Order: sequence, then structure tokens, then C-alpha cells
Amino acid sequence: DAGDTIAVGSSGYPCYRNILGALGCQVATVKLNAEFKFTAVELSLEIARRANAGEEKLKGLILSSPSNPTGAMLNPVELEALCKVCEENGVQFISDEIYHGISYGKEEATALQFSEKAVVINSFSKYYSMSGWRLGWIVIPPALIDPINSLQQNMFINAPTISQTAALQCWEDDTNAELETHVTKYATSRTVILDALRQIPELTCSFLTGEGKPTETDGVVDERKANIAPADGGFYVYIDLGTSNVSEGYGSVAMCRALLEDEGVAFTPGVDFEDPTGVLGDRRVRISYAGGIDTATEAMERFTAFWPKWLAKVRANQ
Repeated sequence: DAGDTIAVGSSGYPCYRNILGALGCQVATVKLNAEFKFTAVELSLEIARRANAGEEKLKGLILSSPSNPTGAMLNPVELEALCKVCEENGVQFISDEIYHGISYGKEEATALQFSEKAVVINSFSKYYSMSGWRLGWIVIPPALIDPINSLQQNMFINAPTISQTAALQCWEDDTNAELETHVTKYATSRTVILDALRQIPELTCSFLTGEGKPTETDGVVDERKANIAPADGGFYVYIDLGTSNVSEGYGSVAMCRALLEDEGVAFTPGVDFEDPTGVLGDRRVRISYAGGIDTATEAMERFTAFWPKWLAKVRANQ
């Protein structure tokens, strides 16, 4: 409802904030942990902080796992704990599971395994490679059926018939086999990007692989150093360049612009994904590897050649 306070992660899909604002909701930004995750720990701390400060209670939480932009993914234990905290505190959990099926060796889980009250959103856009067809689905608790039916009837009635008909092919055996080859290609492109980043000394200070953890002391990441999110799922690698690799006017926005103009390579600056009241947006960058292995390989070769020249400009301005 308008006026409700809804929690989102400090790094997340920008449309969450935009849609909530358009609906008249208040956005509560919750800082992710050192592994780029929003877990029950972070939610519990925010609930307690708001109670102590006399602020409005959280009415909802929107979270994607695997995440856009970070690629971080909650494991089953973490997701179960998050569902439990939501239910105990009257927080409506909206679990965005649009990247389910695209993961790299770690166990996936759905909120439906642990909660009968969670709202689960999914889509044919990512795993099923039907992004242009604008088709998805939602799993809701019984109490929300009537209100959501009312919204649907007044806002869009139904998804396009041609899209629904095309999606029937997704459950054929040969389609499933083809889709798994897509994930294999994503995995190869992911490896290409991570291997290329390992060769850049300034970006390997606290490097994260799929099994690693960031270099930290007492839970605090050294912000001078680069830090790379785990890329557990989805098709993104998210990089915090660290304070040592940016300077005034030479942050991630300027770097992405120069990389596009000079090398024809498109990375996305973190300003699209970070808390707009903070400073991390101009320090972070997202790399997508949905475009294919050859594209990822060529892009990283160009970025590797571009980086020393760019870093020289940063250093000259520090």
C-alpha cells in the first residue's frame, strides 16, 4: 500500500526503487554484507534499528537471488532463515527468482520451500531466453489472489496470447536440453571474464571466486582494494574498484564512457544499481556475459588493454 516501507538491498535491480516510488511506498535501503548478500542477519539488524529509532516498521522486502547486479545467491539455509525472519516480523517477502536455473555449482533454493506466505516472481526472460516476449509468472499466497486478480484485470488483463503459446515449447525435452547448453556457455563466458580479471593486479587484491570470500578484517572489507562479487548465478560479474582505483571525475561512470568510446565495449556503471544517496555507484561496474563466449573474450581482451591507460589517468588525478 502507499506509504508502506519496503526494504531493498543497497546493491540491486534499479526498477525496485523506481516502482516502489511510483506506488508511493518508502524505500528502506539495507547494506549488503561482505559477500554481497542480503541475509536474515542484515534484515534482523534493520528491523531492530528501526524499532530503537522509533521508525516505521518494514512491511515488505524485495530481493533477487541470484542477484542482478551482483550474481550473489543465497544458499538454502540462508534463504530459509530469511523467510523465517520475514514471517516472524510481519514482513511480506517478495522473492524475485528470475535468474533461477542459471547457477554455477552451488545449490539453488526457492522461497516456496520454506514459506507459504512468500510471493515468488519468475519469468521466461532469463533461463528460457525469451526476454523479448515479456512473459512471466507469480506464485502468491491465497490471501492475495483476489487483490492481484483485481489489479490484473485493470492493468493488463493477461499476457499476450502469442507469448503464452510460444512458451509451451519450453517444457519439451529438446528445449530443456538446448537451454542447458546456454547455461554451459554462460559458465564458459564467466570463466573467461574472471580469468581475465585475475591478470589485472589492481583488481585481484581481494578477488572473489565462486568459492572464495573477500579479504576482510573483523567483517570490514578494505575499501581501498578492489572487490569482486561471487558471481554464483545469473550472468553478471560485479566489481567494486576500490578507492585506490578511482579519483574525482575518474570513477566508474567516466571509465565506462571511455571504454565504450575508445574500445567499443559496454560495461554498466554501478550508479544504476547502488543506493542513490551513497557514493558506491561511481566506484562499481557490472559486466554482463549474456552475449556469448566470443563476445566476452574479445571484450575482456580490449578491457585488459584499456585498463593501464585508464588507470594512469586516475593516478594522475589523485
